[in-house]
Amino acid sequence: MNPAPHKKRTVLTWNGGPRILPALLILLACTVVPVAAAGAASCPGCGMIWKDTCVPFERNNETAYNEELTAAFAPVAANKTPPADYSNLSWSEAFRSLHILIKERYAFTQWRAVDFDALYTTWAPAIAAAEKEQDEAAYYRALRGYLVAVPDGHVEVLDTNGDFGAKYADIGGGYGIAVVRLDSGKVIVSYVANGSAAEAAGVRPGDEVTGWNGMEVHEAINATSSLWAVKKPSTAEGLLLQKSRLLTRAPVGTPASVKITYGAIQHPRIMNLTAYDDGYDSLKKSSFFLGKEVNDIGAVNRLTDIQPQVSNDTLTYRTLPGGYAYIAIYNEAYDVYGPFRAAMLDADTKNAPGVVVDLRYNSGGDDNLASCFAGWFVDEPVFYEYATTFDPGSRQFTAVSEAWTQPQPARYTGPVAVLVSPDTISSGEGLPMVFAKTGTGKVISWYGSNGAFGMNGPQAVLPLGMYVFFPDGASLGQDGVVQVDSNASLTGGVAPQVRVPLTEETVTRAMAGEDVQLTYAREWLDGQQVPAATATTPKASPSVAVVVVAVGTFVLARARK
Repeated sequence: MNPAPHKKRTVLTWNGGPRILPALLILLACTVVPVAAAGAASCPGCGMIWKDTCVPFERNNETAYNEELTAAFAPVAANKTPPADYSNLSWSEAFRSLHILIKERYAFTQWRAVDFDALYTTWAPAIAAAEKEQDEAAYYRALRGYLVAVPDGHVEVLDTNGDFGAKYADIGGGYGIAVVRLDSGKVIVSYVANGSAAEAAGVRPGDEVTGWNGMEVHEAINATSSLWAVKKPSTAEGLLLQKSRLLTRAPVGTPASVKITYGAIQHPRIMNLTAYDDGYDSLKKSSFFLGKEVNDIGAVNRLTDIQPQVSNDTLTYRTLPGGYAYIAIYNEAYDVYGPFRAAMLDADTKNAPGVVVDLRYNSGGDDNLASCFAGWFVDEPVFYEYATTFDPGSRQFTAVSEAWTQPQPARYTGPVAVLVSPDTISSGEGLPMVFAKTGTGKVISWYGSNGAFGMNGPQAVLPLGMYVFFPDGASLGQDGVVQVDSNASLTGGVAPQVRVPLTEETVTRAMAGEDVQLTYAREWLDGQQVPAATATTPKASPSVAVVVVAVGTFVLARARK
């Protein structure tokens, strides 16, 4: 069948976990189940108009849903093609073919002002040199460099045969410290490894770093490569965060001079440290923005090894102090809706006074499910998106669907706090997008979401088992303008409406194990509560719905989100 933009992901497994296989060449068509539109269509030529994106999930018939999804692409289905297979070409030929393909079909070339020809000129010599030496690590590194230069978290290479040692060679060493940039602009040490040379020299969390290898520290951060960021950043904020994390990484044995103010010393001191194999310790300790320690960059297999560190649950639903309902949604898979609905109804029965929706580690999935989730919180219809896709026949990007978020009968009307992070990507950004549009609830976080909201999927197979993904469609607002995806100035995603302060005090609390962002969300909910009822002021009776959804499988494929 022909692929639909983003909506669902093809789950392919090996040894119980997701795997990219040649089966990716056969993609499922997925979008949202059709719902009869009231009145004239506002998306002429579209294959589908969904007036209520919850209908296919309420119906609970995934087979019928998948069958109906193909209808959205009826106008362009005859022209759609499977991912290009360049796996039998030489490395240089495959790279050139990929370049031609992405230059033609990438949905945001103008939006992000990407100069693919300049990128090709930069990276083709490295590909050729790697091919000449048959250096697989160098080939992978160059291919990744070409794709990382496109500021889009959806543009990536998935390596079924590993990274050939390139990652360890580049960033396998740490200096025993991690750093974070505060709201004030100050860069401080957030973590010091026990037994490290840095600890022996007296470095402590909270000490200020002002220089790195002879450069002013902010210049050093800006000069740091983001090549090995796993959740590739799409915004300036996300890029700065990842560069800060990677500043303290280098090949094992690499010396570094660190200018630091620490302890009772009033004047900066230069420390000489040497990178050692720490098992990516400083990277694990610098992922506090997720609310817990996660070994993302150091994971052996990022498709199977990261999410279990966050949760193995399909759905996590719990009650917080104060009676608030907590929902953590880790992706938008069809089978998440049932537990979500049940948890929402349970929270309503318990008359929860507030809801926290945690999307900080949401990797995306079905866009219409994200829209449906939002329907449990809004009080009026909200336009969700026009979805476009590249039509190889006309060689144009064509709108194929229209979707609306509709208020659900059991919707929650009380205060809602939504948590996001730079790891909130794709359809995970849909619910906060609706909240930002409507003013429903508040997005409360340290950082905004990733800013990669296009219609993503596997586009090409390269030598050595490399699968390249990039979006060949965009999500447009009702005005026909790209929404959520970051632009040429790296502005995008969904920004916090209540930004949790990033200070020495909040970082210290986070590193000690407190989920500071959740604390702020609860405090905000406390402030929204109706005063106790009096004889003249009847107390409101809020209804609540909530859940925490954790999808324990990783999905890859024709998913946007």
